[in-house]
Amino acid sequence: MKQLKCDNCGATIEITDEDKDFAICPYCKAKYQLNETKNINIKIDDNTKELLTNGFNIFKNSSKIAIIPIIIFFMIVITFIITITINIFKQVNKQNNSINNTIETKENTTTNEDDTMNNIKEKINKSFFNTSFESYSGTKSKFLTEPLLDKIVTNNKKNKDMLVTLIYKDKETTDPDTIIEIKHSLSDKIEYEIKIDYDEEGYVNKVTIEDI
Repeated sequence: MKQLKCDNCGATIEITDEDKDFAICPYCKAKYQLNETKNINIKIDDNTKELLTNGFNIFKNSSKIAIIPIIIFFMIVITFIITITINIFKQVNKQNNSINNTIETKENTTTNEDDTMNNIKEKINKSFFNTSFESYSGTKSKFLTEPLLDKIVTNNKKNKDMLVTLIYKDKETTDPDTIIEIKHSLSDKIEYEIKIDYDEEGYVNKVTIEDI
């Protein structure tokens, strides 16, 4: 058997199993619906409050303790990712430097090869140019001196950038016509001393002819 306190007069209403839907106060005849939901106030004593407070504090502290390993785990993961990223950047930079060094080495090698080829060509050209004059150096007759003058005339007509100056007696000239006149003035009765001079780059630039 259940009991219900009357809100109207304060009397106790006894509820039997037969009273399924309604209960009536025997004193003031107030009628109550039994299946109606009502708010129930629960009084909690100090001991219960203390137990609940301690339990909440334990839960709160345990939650903090549980968060610490999670934070540590994420810090380890982040550190691992940063380390891998740094290593990847180092490898990429190392490969780029290696590629750049290889390219630079090839460029330097190509430049050196070009310089070497240019030097070889320069030496060949210089040797070919000088030999055509140097072969007449020394004491020569008119017969051997005239071809030298012909070479000077031909060079000065075709090679304006590398003129050869002829010095004979009081004349110093690069003019082809003047050099031809000097050629015609040579004598069969005497010999000539031929001297060769060079410019700063080593090319023949002056021929001196003296009577002997």
